[in-house]
Amino acid sequence: MRRICRPGKGVVVGIGDDAAAVEMDGQCIVATTDMLISKQHFPPGTSPEQMGRKAVAVNLSDLAAMGASPLGLLFSVGLPRDLDVELVERIVRGMDRAAREYGTSVVGGDIDESDEIVIAGAAFGSCRKERLMRRSGARPGDILAVTGSLGAASAGLSILLGKKPAGGYRALTKAQLDPVPRIREGIALAGTGAVTSAIDITDSLASNLWQIARESGVRIVLEADKLPVHPLVLKYAEDAGMDPMEFALFGGEDLELLLTLRPDRIDRAFRALRRIGTALTPIGRVERGRGALVEKSGRIMRLPDRGYEHFR
Repeated sequence: MRRICRPGKGVVVGIGDDAAAVEMDGQCIVATTDMLISKQHFPPGTSPEQMGRKAVAVNLSDLAAMGASPLGLLFSVGLPRDLDVELVERIVRGMDRAAREYGTSVVGGDIDESDEIVIAGAAFGSCRKERLMRRSGARPGDILAVTGSLGAASAGLSILLGKKPAGGYRALTKAQLDPVPRIREGIALAGTGAVTSAIDITDSLASNLWQIARESGVRIVLEADKLPVHPLVLKYAEDAGMDPMEFALFGGEDLELLLTLRPDRIDRAFRALRRIGTALTPIGRVERGRGALVEKSGRIMRLPDRGYEHFR
């Protein structure tokens, strides 16, 4: 699609980033779309309200990765003919509450008949052109960093699918069922001038690292010992006899922001997130070259480009 669809007049960012951006009077309108299908995206235990909230969250997360302030959301919803009306209302109430929680609203959409629940969302926001964060700006010498903690959403999915014991891990299942987009963090970071590239962690940390490396034409070295793995992920992995790095590196859906930062302005980024109350952790570096590597205990090796991606 990127090869076929050439950007038109006024397009600042086209296909290939978290969202598109079109310039209007010195300001950019930032737009994205994300689709959720019940059998693939809503694990057992997902309530109708959580379906609606998640549809909002994944779309707003793309705006967060660009540093955009939300303006509104549209949803095209496919519904089975025999679905209970009350259940549909609960989905929409989940959408509405989540949108308002992040300072925006659902302003329209479409409803069609389908064999299963399909929620295709579109979010649009605004950002000054010079503040737009993209995947393609990483430079040698930059510092790799991530917001929050890693692995909770994918560990939560493992629990919901009944693969291992679930007691005492509500925070992990909540991370999967009710993810939090980093809207405030994205806007704050965009204003610091410290960010050279950004992406939200959806497919997996490893896969998203590769996306930044390819788009920026650089080599990224991830320092595995610095990863802020969620404490409950460590405990769950130990109890279940699993590797916590599988969740942190290859699980995805955390919706944290993965960033590269200018060393001379990194203090601005730390101060901006400290005011919000969100952790920012340096986890690696950007070098000349190509690809993504991982460094652990003094050894450097190629980081597998592995995560969830449709059709792979």
